[in-house]
Amino acid sequence: MTDLVPIVGFGFAFIAGLVSFLSPCVVPLIPGYLSYVSGVSIDSLGEPSVSQLGRILLSSALFVLGFTLVFVSLGTSASLLGSLVEAYRRELTLMAGGVMVLIGILQMDIIPVKLLAREVRFHPETRGLGMLGGIPLGMAFGLGWLPCVGTVLASILFYASTAETVTQGTMLLLVYSLGLGLAFILTGAFFGRAMGALRWVQRHRRIFNFLGGGVLVVMGLLFISSRFFFLNLAAQKLYYRFFY
Repeated sequence: MTDLVPIVGFGFAFIAGLVSFLSPCVVPLIPGYLSYVSGVSIDSLGEPSVSQLGRILLSSALFVLGFTLVFVSLGTSASLLGSLVEAYRRELTLMAGGVMVLIGILQMDIIPVKLLAREVRFHPETRGLGMLGGIPLGMAFGLGWLPCVGTVLASILFYASTAETVTQGTMLLLVYSLGLGLAFILTGAFFGRAMGALRWVQRHRRIFNFLGGGVLVVMGLLFISSRFFFLNLAAQKLYYRFFY
């Protein structure tokens, strides 16, 4: 990993967040989560009043804050652990690449693994907290296991463990959370139109699984072959060409 992490690494983390959001085990949960955290019925989510829209946006943001706190903490921990084995950074990079390839293959549903397909979710009682209940509910979401989210998150955590600094590793998980969270908030804001698009995604979930898994496989192979540095270098050159 180099100082060029912001060029490609953050882009990869953001896309991974979007892949997690569009995954087939997350899309069906979105209406229920939006309704629960906002207190707005599912029937009203499509055409909310101004006050209801405000509740949806604020409660969604608090929900995103909850799982962001969890993911960022995990990213910091992974980076700290990686820094403790600085002498074996090359081996850790190879391991991270191997994990990405494996997870990418699993994401494609080429090799079904029943153990990873199981869900582990927590449902804290948050009704008495009002909209603030979105924070612990989001934290429970982050601490649970959804196969479509957990596998991608694991690859990002291995990625974070190879970062040169704890700040870089932490930021990778922050950007991952931004990709997942921004999609969640925008879905709440434009629920009617968004659900039509998400239903289309659900009908073509195998294609999205294959594409998302393919991105992880390519990234993993770049790590293993030490080509990731050259991809970062090319991205840096493009960045300076267009913005400086």
